Amino acid sequence: MTDTSQPVVLLTGASIGLGRVTAEVLSASGFSVFGTSRTPKPDPSRPYAMLPLDVRSDESVAACVQAVLERTGRLDMLINNAGFGLTGAIEEASLDQAKGLFETNFFGAVRMVQAVLPLMREQRRGTIVNVSSIGGIVASPLRGFYSASKHALEGYTEALRHEVKPFGIHVALVEPGVFQSSFDAATQEPARPLGAYAALRQRAGAFFADQIATGADPRAIAHVILRILRDPNPRLRHLVGADARMLALSKRTQPEALLEAQIRWIFRLDNRPLPEGLMRAGMRLFGVGRNR
Repeated sequence: MTDTSQPVVLLTGASIGLGRVTAEVLSASGFSVFGTSRTPKPDPSRPYAMLPLDVRSDESVAACVQAVLERTGRLDMLINNAGFGLTGAIEEASLDQAKGLFETNFFGAVRMVQAVLPLMREQRRGTIVNVSSIGGIVASPLRGFYSASKHALEGYTEALRHEVKPFGIHVALVEPGVFQSSFDAATQEPARPLGAYAALRQRAGAFFADQIATGADPRAIAHVILRILRDPNPRLRHLVGADARMLALSKRTQPEALLEAQIRWIFRLDNRPLPEGLMRAGMRLFGVGRNR
């Protein structure tokens, strides 16, 4: 066993995308980072260790946490980032697909928390960061089950924060908007696509692809996570990105009918122009142009 003076972080889903960027930022900032992936491949360019982990397996989770403890003697922080998407209308997804998504996006985080809480309670310290999404606040059409998994994660995290606060354990949510990522590569297609939803799926899919390709740098999310880990008393929710902040504000303050109309326009659900007044409001709210 080798102890370390650096804070020890376990980060799930660290092989690509946001997870890899976050691991790099934390490693460069003085943290001892252990990233995970189902099948980690040797990569000498990584400044952090990689461990095998399948968050769907109790045995794999236990083995991963034990491997960190054997190397460091402690675990200070957990970042639950592993997850994937499921595109298409809710009716088009099979029940097995929906269960599989929840098994990773929600129950995977639950397994990780269950595995580290006894240690953190004994240490009387620790930080748990669950990576959610703006979709956990406002549901994204054509990604209903993904949004549902993030809504579940939001409620779970809020309750967990209350329960573990007496033990010196901090719990926080990161809620990004759309950023450049490899998320589409980790998004499943529906098991039973239906012609009734084909045009809607095509329009919404083009919107998602465009937003991801032109989105902001994911390092912004990584630096928010870094600030949470450094904060002696982090707040619960951390929105990242102008789109996430504005959409969350609209959810809290605007009439439901106005929000629904703007979402239908933004996601191109009706394939028709938004009334001029609502278009102007949507452009101000989401920072997007007319030519969609």
